[in-house]
Amino acid sequence: MSETRFQKTPFHYMQYLALKAFCVVFALLPYRFSVWISRTLMRGTAVFFPNRFKRMEQDIARAFPEKSAQEVHQIAVKSWSNMGTILAEFIQLSHMSREQFKKHCHVTGLEKIKKAQGITGGIIHIGHFTNWEAFGLAASVYGMDKAVLAQRVDNPYIDEETNRLRNIFGGKTFYSNHGEQPFFAAMRWIKRKCLLGILIDQNAGSSEVWIPFMGRTAAFSPITALLAIKMQVPVFPVQVERKKDGLLVCHILDPLIPPTEYTLNTTRQFTKQLAAFYEKCLRDDPASWLWAHNRWKREAEGNAYLQAHPEERV
Repeated sequence: MSETRFQKTPFHYMQYLALKAFCVVFALLPYRFSVWISRTLMRGTAVFFPNRFKRMEQDIARAFPEKSAQEVHQIAVKSWSNMGTILAEFIQLSHMSREQFKKHCHVTGLEKIKKAQGITGGIIHIGHFTNWEAFGLAASVYGMDKAVLAQRVDNPYIDEETNRLRNIFGGKTFYSNHGEQPFFAAMRWIKRKCLLGILIDQNAGSSEVWIPFMGRTAAFSPITALLAIKMQVPVFPVQVERKKDGLLVCHILDPLIPPTEYTLNTTRQFTKQLAAFYEKCLRDDPASWLWAHNRWKREAEGNAYLQAHPEERV
């Protein structure tokens, strides 16, 4: 990791001030209006990122070859607009009292996690769908002792502010791309019988396993599977739904139980099982996923690796 990557610069500070001003303004607006205006503004920004938007459409078309060009475009626009919705909801929710928060974000299946908390601990399995940040806040509001494993962003001022808001109701953050030994920090946390949230539906930069995802080879981090198998803790999938009136409902589903034996093969197979959960979510509601993320960034590298190591195909 470059020593200079996360250094603070005047340009970083200017970006932070702009974001801070945006947050202050949006926190003062009525909830539904702030969501509408942020979604509308975000939809307009797509014209400034033509290459990324085009890649989104290409990825969607490859994932859903049966869909027309118009349908593909609509999915891309809705996914892009959802980023604006997420931003406004996150700002609004993080500035509310706990009582106000519960009016805008509900959690179902809470008893499933409460059984694990303090007894076995567990891992919260959530992807970049609808509004994953809302569930991170809800976990603390609704009484979960949680930490999250996240990737640090390059702007340290923005990273610090985002991390502050993520944990404003409680919790902590471990960084997977900054600092030493995030695996062992996460392991110590789970040993305390607490809950750890991990997003693995993003491109893994290192220590990857190559898993087919939407018909294409993708680099997945095996950390969820490794922790679950080594610690023998359940993995709780979570789906976030946005109702027509804007209410967010976080559904905690039945836990996935890891294999009892740790091997490289069981780790790969359990990672594939976790990836399959995301794939089903994506197929059910493709516009809710963060297509702007380059999920198949290392596809060619993965295909070459599996060709040389066919025994690692799963």
